[in-house]
Order: sequence, then structure tokens, then C-alpha cells
Amino acid sequence: MSSSGFIAQKILMVFAHADDETLLAGALIAKLVADGHEVSLLCLASGDDDRTERLRKACDDLGVMSVETLRYSEGVMWPDDVESRNDSSASVRLDPVLSLVPIDDLASRIGGRLTELNPDIVITHSAYGDYGHADHAATHSATVAAVAGSSEGDIRLYALDWPRRLIGLNARMLKLGGRDVRRMGPDGRFNFSMVLDRSSESYLSIKVSRYLKTRRNAACWYAKELSMGPLPMRLLERLPLWIQSTILGRARLTLVSAPEDFKSKGEL
Repeated sequence: MSSSGFIAQKILMVFAHADDETLLAGALIAKLVADGHEVSLLCLASGDDDRTERLRKACDDLGVMSVETLRYSEGVMWPDDVESRNDSSASVRLDPVLSLVPIDDLASRIGGRLTELNPDIVITHSAYGDYGHADHAATHSATVAAVAGSSEGDIRLYALDWPRRLIGLNARMLKLGGRDVRRMGPDGRFNFSMVLDRSSESYLSIKVSRYLKTRRNAACWYAKELSMGPLPMRLLERLPLWIQSTILGRARLTLVSAPEDFKSKGEL
């Protein structure tokens, strides 16, 4: 992001759950804000009122300009988690599970926000759901469809990407735990292994190590979610920042789509 001829961009982050913006992209968001860009967030399944409030506080810490939420429910990672999940809250009973909603319906909701906000750049989850979450993958697919169908033709769409050694380690740990990474999500239809094999390598790498402390401060709002998260994420959060920077010190992005005349110089 060169300072010469700098033009502030309107950037919309589209994520599935309250905590994804911080744990997966917090350092990137903090850097984009520090660089002078206007960052907004659309969260599709923000959870109950308490978690939504914590989302807003975390976004304040990161410098996000505006936060909008939709009322979908967070899905489980595995089919056999459906019955064991505590379905006592009204939101779980009444709001459709994110990864089970037709992609066209999700895309329509996201597309409405694109029209309202008219962003220059949209950033969302990876095609493989980051660590294999079907909600993340559904959000990616819906965002791709929304941008493709948008009348705002100048949008550049990026997806998060992760070091293959980290994703591979996560997949191996899941397999060692007896999980089938070809059948994930509440209905078992998300094939993490296949989508990961088909995914593109990173297009862009942005140094964000300077902003890992900001990310960690924002992550304090999600202590409950971290305690129940995937083992690699829990271990990662306990590392000193200087060690964490070897893994999270660079934000990796894949360019999904862009205007025909877009010419990158190693920048967004």
C-alpha cells in the first residue's frame, strides 16, 4: 500500500460469525484502518445479543467504521454435533442455519449491502472455509455470487488464505481425532479436503505483524469462543506475540475477481 498517490478505499469485510473478523482478520483490519481506509463489516450469523455486543466492541478496538449483522444461526462443524448441540435459545430455533441457506438467498442479502455501501474492495472467507467450517465456505460462495451479480462493476473481491502447512496440520489433527474431513457441516455435505485441493494459492501477502497486539486486545472479547474453538486456534492464541507473528505476521489473500482493467502492483 504505497503512500504515493494514496486513495482511501471503502472496504467491506463479509464474515460468517462474530469473532471471525478478529481471530481471522483482526491484524489485517487494523492495518487497513491505520493506512487510512474505511473498513465496514457485514456479519451473517452474529449470535445472541451478548455476542453481538461483544462483536461491536471488538470492532471498535480494530477501528471498524460500521458493523451490520444478519440473523442467521451458526452451524456446527460436524453432522453428529447437531443433536448434541444445545438448542435452547430462540435464535437457534427460529433463524436458519447459515450453511443450509440457499446460496442465492445469501447472495441476495449480501448484494443489497453492496448496493448500499458501494465498496471498492470486498474481503471474505476462503473457499475452503479457513479451518474447514461450512458456514465460512457458504459465506465465501455467497459473496462471490453477490459480487458477480452486483451492478457495482468496479469491486475487487479477495478471499482469505492460509499457509498450507497450517491448514494441513489442522486437517491431519482432525483425521487423527477420527473425523472425516470429506463430510463436514450440519448435513455432512461440505468436503473440506476436496475444496482445499482445488483452491488457489495466495495472490497477495501483506505484513501485519505490527498489528497483532491490536488483534489480541480485540480477541479478549471472545474468551468464551476461544475456549471452545479448534485446538490449533487455541494453541495459537496462547503463543507470545513474537512467536505468533511467524504464523500470523502476514495476511494472505487470493484475488477472486476484479475489473478487467485492474493492474495490481503487489497491493490491494
